[in-house]
Amino acid sequence: MKLQYLSLAAIGLGMLSLVSCKDTLDTHPTETFDEATVWGSKATADAFIYGTYDNVIANLGIGGSGSCVGWEARTPNGIRCSQVGEGIDGVATETGLSNGTDMGISRFSMLRRCNLIIQKAQESTALSEAEKAEVIAQGRFLRGLIFFDQAKKMGRFVPLREVLSESDSLKANIPMTATVAESYKVVMEDLEAAISGMPVSAPAGIANKYAAEVIMSRAALQAYAYTGDQTYLDKAIAAASDVVTNGPSLSSNYSGMFNETNDMDPEILWGYYRLRTNTTIGGYDELIRTYPNISAGDQSSSLCPDPLKFSSGAPTFEAWAIFFPTQDLVDQYLAIDETTGEALPWYETSQYKAAVTEHDPLSVTTAGQIDSYVRTDGNPRRIPTPQDFQQLNNAHPAALRYGTLNAGSTRDISDIIYSNRDKRMDGCIVRDKSTWVGETVGLNLAGNISMGVRDKEDGGWYNTTTGYYWRKCNIANPEPRAYFNCLVALHYNLARVGEAYMNLAEAYLLKGRVSDAVTALNATRTRHGGLPESTASTADEAWADYIRERRVEMCNESGDIYFSYLRWGKYGGAANHGRTPGDIIYDLDRPVYKIEINRDRTAFIINQVTLLNSASRAFTERRYLFPIPISFLNTREAYGLDHEQNELW
Repeated sequence: MKLQYLSLAAIGLGMLSLVSCKDTLDTHPTETFDEATVWGSKATADAFIYGTYDNVIANLGIGGSGSCVGWEARTPNGIRCSQVGEGIDGVATETGLSNGTDMGISRFSMLRRCNLIIQKAQESTALSEAEKAEVIAQGRFLRGLIFFDQAKKMGRFVPLREVLSESDSLKANIPMTATVAESYKVVMEDLEAAISGMPVSAPAGIANKYAAEVIMSRAALQAYAYTGDQTYLDKAIAAASDVVTNGPSLSSNYSGMFNETNDMDPEILWGYYRLRTNTTIGGYDELIRTYPNISAGDQSSSLCPDPLKFSSGAPTFEAWAIFFPTQDLVDQYLAIDETTGEALPWYETSQYKAAVTEHDPLSVTTAGQIDSYVRTDGNPRRIPTPQDFQQLNNAHPAALRYGTLNAGSTRDISDIIYSNRDKRMDGCIVRDKSTWVGETVGLNLAGNISMGVRDKEDGGWYNTTTGYYWRKCNIANPEPRAYFNCLVALHYNLARVGEAYMNLAEAYLLKGRVSDAVTALNATRTRHGGLPESTASTADEAWADYIRERRVEMCNESGDIYFSYLRWGKYGGAANHGRTPGDIIYDLDRPVYKIEINRDRTAFIINQVTLLNSASRAFTERRYLFPIPISFLNTREAYGLDHEQNELW
């Protein structure tokens, strides 16, 4: 007997001439499996499970191209900006959204695989009871993961929880979950059932019990934000507490967990791994879209004082960067004051105040006022550029900070700004005077990978538009260089211990347990960041330190910060700049900022990223949930099924 993926097009046969041929449940044949072989042993059942993991991870987009940089570009931590043709992100501006936007409503082929795992394990006579429990747990974990992805994006979904056949056609009239509360009830039922049967250790690429608990604590926080049900906070605390108490320790090598140098660290509870034999830089946005494209001619034309070495004999960077971290994120990495030992914003430290004089940034009114020169091709390079005064979001400051180095200082602007920072900063971000892929890079004016080093003064010609590049989630040492066909071993972290501490801190804050929340956030702050502990004692102080900590701990990691902002907006108050719960999210409704440093590193300015109308970011209340695609709802309506759209769409 073959296991078949059966079409349910028989539903409403009399109506087929009136509607699209798209089925309400996508269960057409894709491949066949011999039942006796697949479910005849634990080893072959595991093979089916592993294939389902790969299918789910890739199709949900939680561990595939763009799953990190794409979502981060919709938060103040990152930006997408390309003058070559890719443009800016349409979700961040909401100009790319409509009621036809599909964030993954049709997951039925994946759900069928999960349901097969559960059903066939229950029916198996070849598996032991312990093996059955583990296989069922994996099926329910994967199914719960799919439902959670749909719930956090669209709020409601079709909860397909059985394997349907042609004789079950009437069962295909499955109603969508009626409310977000019902959706999360379905999600949590699967995740809780999974945890009870999952092992504490598993092969690389497969979730273990602790990974499932991280996911459940994440889902519980999202559920609480959208339902207000306090029991979800207890679930989040219980799950995250088990991880931090009984699971692996936090890593001593934070940055290495996100590249090939420390990809099997015990802190990584669940990852998605790609082998070097069949993985290229060109296949993943986290690589090809984060390394720049810099030629010898670019550097020569721009009069770079320290050109790249090109040690391999070809350009070190020959990629197509369009995603970049922002000054907003860099500002979240605290600096240690050299006099007091306190952790402070870099611009509040004694070393900065002693070496730099700040001026009114709005006193800079003309292009080239801070620095300018002319390339060999006759094109000017200026700080600020003319674009810095165009397409501004006038509801926010055009520039935030302008400083000049005091005479006699023994350190330049970059050394002062970037020294003594949270250890995670240089593990996540490439900045002026960083070492990257064996090169010492310059991001100041005329620097070898700077904003104006290529044809366009404001960057975006597959080079930076913010003064920074992403290091987190790309490859530290691509051999021979960072170019399209370079083979690499790549992985994405899908659950790790650091997030358990973050989820625990957030749940404690929502419970009003401020000291417990501060203890939790201090775990990553001190271990990963190398910073002194937070001394926050009030709820407002703790929320500020927690949001900062989550932004740096979880930046550029599987869309975490985007969905965290949705929660924080739902909470309101200290979590969203004092606004009422469910109001517009301040940080998703404003422009982001970049840095420009002059040639001799004696001056800098921080101003809005305005290129290609980048400052037009907007958030409206409808984006707390994406739409359910209108084509899907129309099909359901034609079949006589429920078809209610999300509010405001």
